[in-house]
Amino acid sequence: MEWTKYLLSMIFGGCLLILFGRKDGGKDKWLFGIGSGACLIAMELTVEYMLGEAAWKMAVSMMKGTAFFSAIVLAGYIREWIFDRPGAAGSSEIAHPVRQWMEEYQESFAQLSRSFCMVPQFADGTSRGEKILQDKLAESRLAAAGQLREMSQILVGTMERIYSTKEDAGLEQEIGRRLRLLGVQVYKVFFYNPQGRKRQAYITMSTRRKICVSSKKVAAVLSELLECEMMPARDSRSFISQERVTVLFVEGVAYNVLYGVKKETRQDEAVSGDNFSVFWLPEGQFFAGLSDGMGSGVQACAQSELVLDLFEQFLGAGFSRETAVRMINSSIVLQPDDLIFSTMDIASIDLYTGVCDFLKVGACASFLRKETGVECIRGVGIPAGVSSQISLEPVRLRMYDGNHLFLMTDGVLGALPEGQEEEIMKELIWNLPQGTPSEMAERLLEQVKAYGQAADDMTVLVAGIWRR
Repeated sequence: MEWTKYLLSMIFGGCLLILFGRKDGGKDKWLFGIGSGACLIAMELTVEYMLGEAAWKMAVSMMKGTAFFSAIVLAGYIREWIFDRPGAAGSSEIAHPVRQWMEEYQESFAQLSRSFCMVPQFADGTSRGEKILQDKLAESRLAAAGQLREMSQILVGTMERIYSTKEDAGLEQEIGRRLRLLGVQVYKVFFYNPQGRKRQAYITMSTRRKICVSSKKVAAVLSELLECEMMPARDSRSFISQERVTVLFVEGVAYNVLYGVKKETRQDEAVSGDNFSVFWLPEGQFFAGLSDGMGSGVQACAQSELVLDLFEQFLGAGFSRETAVRMINSSIVLQPDDLIFSTMDIASIDLYTGVCDFLKVGACASFLRKETGVECIRGVGIPAGVSSQISLEPVRLRMYDGNHLFLMTDGVLGALPEGQEEEIMKELIWNLPQGTPSEMAERLLEQVKAYGQAADDMTVLVAGIWRR
């Protein structure tokens, strides 16, 4: 029957649409039309050739297939005109209500911060005890104002992160089609690519059968489609199973990092007041931090541990280094105990470029060993918790393949002869034999201890970078 030819042609065009069609660019109607029209022409010509029909009938069949193709494409344009009106496109430019709410919250926090900064003036002639209480109240108000101001900035960063996360229906469809060949079912794909940062992809998926697929195989498919090396983020799932999971994939980094730590507790103390923290962020950042709590023993250990735990949590939540440090300082200032001070020595290495940023809050000098010598990085400022107004002066250096970074607490430099600490430390680091960071940290601390008994807790953290 005549209508069966048209039905079969449309089925063939639909198959092409399912296999190769995309939702972007408006090409689906052309693919569907070409497939259906070509199939109709092929069937008509095949039948007429077998029956030995005249040439003019074959020409009519070709014209019939061309008209069928044109009708399908025209129907596609009519559908777009009806359902994708210009008004609908214009409505997408209207600000999202959630964004408006967050902007209002941000302004509210900023206004509240300004009100806290208006410290009331007290009358003269008050007693010394009242004056101390007034100063403490003013310090607390400034610390609270600082926290509210940072919360305002956090909301701005949150908005930027939300609206930098995009969808790409065409690419998502292509990823799903390619991963189906591996037995993986893709449910959703989000791309995060803010200005000045590397690309990230969040893929929610599971296997379609009782099999496990390596995340590296998924990363290989993603690398081919995105035309850049992609890899599973550190600490993400290594294998995909039937359980639905969301895996983060990031651009491959240029450097790898190894680190080592060696600690020495102060004499007559069972617990060191020093603590360290190392962690990686999905943005390709490696963080190494030291904190020296005031004094030594259990209390100092708890202080420094709390500082580093908070810093790691803030960074993991997406806060900047400076914001995290200011928030921690404000929280310490607001504590009822006046004697909570801790130093912070933070180094962050960009594993894409090798750029290292230092942030020192009352910490002693650090050292960078290069091929040409040893460089000293000094810090300024007071420990966290001393004042609500904290000065942050980041230092930026470039690290290269095979360079080593040495972070240490003041107990290490304090064990060296006074006035020559940095020069002696440079010489000791330069003369260290090559080895793993753990071995180099242990050897350095042994050489420092040879100068005399430690008067304070000592901790050395060594981090080295190498090209992949």
